[in-house]
Amino acid sequence: MDELHDVLRTREGWELYMEAERQDLERRRNGHLRNLLGAPLPGESSEELERLASEDEARAEEGLVEMRNLEGAVYYQQIEELSPEDRPDRLAGEGALAAWLTERKRIRGSL
Repeated sequence: MDELHDVLRTREGWELYMEAERQDLERRRNGHLRNLLGAPLPGESSEELERLASEDEARAEEGLVEMRNLEGAVYYQQIEELSPEDRPDRLAGEGALAAWLTERKRIRGSL
């Protein structure tokens, strides 16, 4: 019985994780990155930020999420093809974006 409980708990946890991923994908479709980027920082162009935001929205429309392998190489995977084994690469992709956005916020705050 404990083994069945563990399996169900794992499946339930995975489904909750996937639901959060789907919600994030929907936010990205609706321009979440564009909103987070804000105005260009010194040395950036508004065209470059527009390109980044548009590419992110297009990937979201295609159902793609960013992944990063152990070497830091970026690749994209369909959200519905994710498995629990993909979580480290997915978390690395999310972490890289969060670090970049945090650095932008730090720079903006020092201007």
